[in-house]
Amino acid sequence: MQCMTASLIRVWLQRMEHVRQYLLGVALMIGEERRHDIVALCVLWRPGHAGDCEGRGGHGAVGLREEVADVAAQRERMTDCVCWEGATIPRPVLEGRVLK
Repeated sequence: MQCMTASLIRVWLQRMEHVRQYLLGVALMIGEERRHDIVALCVLWRPGHAGDCEGRGGHGAVGLREEVADVAAQRERMTDCVCWEGATIPRPVLEGRVLK
């Protein structure tokens, strides 16, 4: 499982080579153990590129560093700058055919 998942992640990162211009900070992929498929993809933009997050709440990624006392409000602010695709990611995207 670990070798297959590492291989999937390596291939995905190679396919995402053209996305460097968007300054991705963290890409988290959740694999499914039995089928060796990536079932979820989470991308968090770097604080230096807050312009991409401004349309998703108006506060920008830099605002994520501020401490918020209310945990629910903090969670909402964080998810405003997170792009999430769940189990509906089509297989061609996972195999890199769409990511040209």
